[in-house]
Amino acid sequence: MKKEILEEGIAEAVPSIDEIVAALTGFGITDFEEILTVKVGPRELRLRIANLPTEEEMNSLFAVEEFKGYAWVQHIRCEILSRAISWINGIDIRSLTSTQRMVVDPTDKEGVQKDIQVVLRNLLMGWGQEFVGVLWKVLMVHAQRITDKLYEQFPDSAIMTEYEKRFMEHAQEEIEQATADNIRQQISEMYDPEIDTPPTKPESEVKK
Repeated sequence: MKKEILEEGIAEAVPSIDEIVAALTGFGITDFEEILTVKVGPRELRLRIANLPTEEEMNSLFAVEEFKGYAWVQHIRCEILSRAISWINGIDIRSLTSTQRMVVDPTDKEGVQKDIQVVLRNLLMGWGQEFVGVLWKVLMVHAQRITDKLYEQFPDSAIMTEYEKRFMEHAQEEIEQATADNIRQQISEMYDPEIDTPPTKPESEVKK
């Protein structure tokens, strides 16, 4: 319910806290300005992409944490792009219900239904790396433009503060420690003394 206040004889509607919070949903998530049209032979693909919510970006990182090096780069690109595609050939993906998001995966020989994000990721993995690379550049330029616009509103935010440096250093230390712990764990699992060490014979058999 909106509250009414009077100031200088003019009634002004003040939104409720629920209305304010509801308006913040998806704040900062912006679709690419144009529809990208890609023609390959007789087929035509039309799609739009948007920058990712922080949660989606984190989920993308978790989904590819098993990969390293170049493989990680390729997988993270496909993972993020599959979540960034917001519209494809007339279908607004982000407005689909959970039931509508379930589609048959063409890359699955058994034709299993999966969430459309997973299917898009699997399809991207089968596309040419050149096309994936170009889509990645489009998304990165789109995100950079959003960043630049925000910096224009808050120019001081472009400065790396001492507080942020300490924060990033602390995060880097935790990442390095977690990586070292993971390596030690993998090494310990590779070497099992109970398996690698030959069993000792009873003393009575040794004398014989």
